Amino acid sequence: MLSRLDSSLKLFGILIIVIVACLATLPILSSSQANATLDALKEGAAKERAYNLMLSLLQDAETGQRGFLIGSDDDFLAPYNAGIAGIPAALDNLRQFAASDQERRLVARIAELSQEKVREMDRTIRLKKAGNTRAALDMVASQRGKLLMDELRTLLGRQQRVLADHRNRLRDELTTTLRYNSALGIGASLASLVLIVATVYIVIRSLNEQAESARQSKSLAESNAQLARQSAVRAERLSITANMLQALDSVKTPSELERVLPVFLRQLLPETAGAVYIYRNSRDVLELRASWGLAEAPPPTVAPADCWGLRLGKVHLATPEHGLCCDHGAIWLDSRDTQTCVPMVSQGDVIGILVVAADRGDDNALDSTHIATLAEQLSLAISNVSLRNTLRHQSTVDPLTGLYNRRFFDESLKRELARVQRSGSVCAVVMLDLDHFKRINDSYGHDGGDLVLQAASRVILQRVRASDVVCRYGGEELVLMLPDCGAEEAAKCAESIRQSLTAIVIQHQGQTISNVSASFGVAEWRGQCEGEQDLLQMADRALYAAKKGGRNRVVIADTV
Repeated sequence: MLSRLDSSLKLFGILIIVIVACLATLPILSSSQANATLDALKEGAAKERAYNLMLSLLQDAETGQRGFLIGSDDDFLAPYNAGIAGIPAALDNLRQFAASDQERRLVARIAELSQEKVREMDRTIRLKKAGNTRAALDMVASQRGKLLMDELRTLLGRQQRVLADHRNRLRDELTTTLRYNSALGIGASLASLVLIVATVYIVIRSLNEQAESARQSKSLAESNAQLARQSAVRAERLSITANMLQALDSVKTPSELERVLPVFLRQLLPETAGAVYIYRNSRDVLELRASWGLAEAPPPTVAPADCWGLRLGKVHLATPEHGLCCDHGAIWLDSRDTQTCVPMVSQGDVIGILVVAADRGDDNALDSTHIATLAEQLSLAISNVSLRNTLRHQSTVDPLTGLYNRRFFDESLKRELARVQRSGSVCAVVMLDLDHFKRINDSYGHDGGDLVLQAASRVILQRVRASDVVCRYGGEELVLMLPDCGAEEAAKCAESIRQSLTAIVIQHQGQTISNVSASFGVAEWRGQCEGEQDLLQMADRALYAAKKGGRNRVVIADTV
């Protein structure tokens, strides 16, 4: 009997040791697998950026080529030259990323088509520069360049979709792994509890001399249960954190943070109240981006000098009896025992603070390591949101005038004409060019010319509808897209803008800039022409007629 009892205790001891080892290795395995998946996600993102860059360079080159062929202005060649210069490096980057024979063949095909496209664009530009405009336009009209560009878009787009699908699969794998680890942790906890009950039962029925061994086994089992609970908590936190980071990866603007962050912070920091503050661009004050767990609204702003966490540059824990309580901490310490301020740092810069208020009896809420780790993850995610928002703004808006740029206009016009085609409505385009703008630059300098462009942009925005699109098309040339507007209504709008421009008066370096005028070309599209290029050419010809007719006037092209 005694020998069987000893064997049973040994077996239970071995099982407990195995569970302890599994629980100890579980965070390491989970972290290793998650890191491997994250590395694969980073590599896939780099590939996507490489293919996006290749397509952007080709589109920029083609935009510059067509602008030069249409406008005969060497300034249009700037995006062309930049795109051509970047294509070899972009192709080398694609070759480096190619990991399979199929992908290498795809890159080789892209390189071959790109070279053919570059040669085709170079020939048209050379013909244009040689004065043979008709031959250059005929070469464009042959559709050879369009076919090459369409095939390139198809190949690059198909590969981007493949990479996007691969990224989504990796994210699903990461989520599945975290859920599996959470389930494993819970299973290990239940197994430990079963072993505890069995061990206690056997020890109670054993001989008195086994009492000490029973107490040791119970203590070991309790330690295992604690480890299992901690592992389950860590796995749950990892799962919630992964979901939060995935949601933040889909956030488009910083304003959406106030809806997304509280959902996950309530789960990651239960039984707490808190807020996230982010620096303004001016870096003089921090603005509230999200809050949770408070009965009343927290302060909308916090001065950097009011927070000891920011002043000390580290995690700062304050209590009502603590000597270094933050000036913004009254609302937190009125309802909670402690207030923790954690600076959020990204790329070496402090971007904001995470404020967490909790009670002393809640050990999970007072886990400073967990709060600091959460602040680091939030820092990177929020920084990425701000960066994406900045890049999106820079890619669509002209920095001088605040108007949309040419790329955004071209895409908007394509979508609008497709809508007009479906609905049978009408769309008008107004092209305008500031008269004698070179004279303004020569007389008042380029700073004066920039002020005129900015003032003209403000005047135009005041005279158009919210649904209209205003774009700086190049230099002093602006273009308007007026949905659901015919040529006559568009001409009235252009006339209103023309009259308003003449009233512009600008004081610059002791000089007065006035008598600003512009010539306007109006074209209407009802779905019968080839597409947006024909519409733009009609408006451009009408603009040329306005220039030729004496400037400072509005000319309507023939209705299409």
